[in-house]
Amino acid sequence: MRFELNETENKKLLALFEQHEKNIDYLIYLRDLIWQEPHIDSGLFDNKNSFEIRMEYIKQVLENHKTDSSFISKNLPWDSQEVMLDTFTNNSYYQALKNISFEEDGWKLTTKKMKAYTLFPYDEQYHYGANSILKMSLGYFTNDYDYPTISLCDQEWMSLNPHEIRTMEMPIQVAKGKVLTLGLGLGYFAYMAHLKEEVKEVYIVEMDLELIKLFQKHLLPLFPYKEKIHIIKADALVFINQINNRDYDFIFADLWHDVGDGLPMYIKLQERFSKFTYTKRHYWIENSLITYLRLLLIGVIKDEYYKVENEYDDIQLTIKKYLDKFTLHNSYELDALLSIQGVKNSVLIK
Repeated sequence: MRFELNETENKKLLALFEQHEKNIDYLIYLRDLIWQEPHIDSGLFDNKNSFEIRMEYIKQVLENHKTDSSFISKNLPWDSQEVMLDTFTNNSYYQALKNISFEEDGWKLTTKKMKAYTLFPYDEQYHYGANSILKMSLGYFTNDYDYPTISLCDQEWMSLNPHEIRTMEMPIQVAKGKVLTLGLGLGYFAYMAHLKEEVKEVYIVEMDLELIKLFQKHLLPLFPYKEKIHIIKADALVFINQINNRDYDFIFADLWHDVGDGLPMYIKLQERFSKFTYTKRHYWIENSLITYLRLLLIGVIKDEYYKVENEYDDIQLTIKKYLDKFTLHNSYELDALLSIQGVKNSVLIK
């Protein structure tokens, strides 16, 4: 990658790099904080309104998890919010699951407790502003939250945590017609989608036979309209090569646990479905995946600017190869490169 920027444009690029480092520090800070059991003195919340409680709560978080970053200290209070517990406990699938449990062949459906004031990812992360400032969406309950989870050999496999429910609201809302979902999970998307009158059939692709059997035995009986549900035992990344545009009205992909393991699969799906014009697609936590990909892209641009040689994974190597053809002249070109489509282009095989 080559850079032919005037002094003003160069300062803008350096400001982007500076903010990028702050974003990375923020993610590292949160990695050691979210989902962790809190050490909060809730007695200090007495006689305070919701805003005052939030500010006192974050003050205690920052005291327990110290940081030298003014960016983190400034943004954490505004990236966090109290979430109403009944938003999730009144969910129809949550209600259906709360009275069942099973343990078979190493698989176990049990209830897990999230302590009050545990900080968790609530919605998706994204960038905003000229310097791609990282915006997080974090939540906490003021009471304990008990939620169903499936584990395999005592390792959590999937759960109905608040992040799962929140981030599936949009695909559930827009699903209609003949629906394909890649990945069974806990069956949440399939259940919520099949309740809709606009959804005529739900086809579920899952490769784990034991999970399919457990679903059919314990979870499918909870579905009011079982005749809508069809299960296909297959590797989703193989199965997608057998389908064509218009085979389904809507495709939902949920094959990953987080952005780390999800990005390679997301890229493969993007490549496969890029020419589908009729079938609507939705990818779980897509905004977060694009945000993470943009972080990788900015990191490689920064290395190119400073001529730094780093060890890259396959995705970063693809980005580096893509950037080889670029000469950056101004911030307009940079904006295009960091746009959603520009970020996707950096990793899609041409």
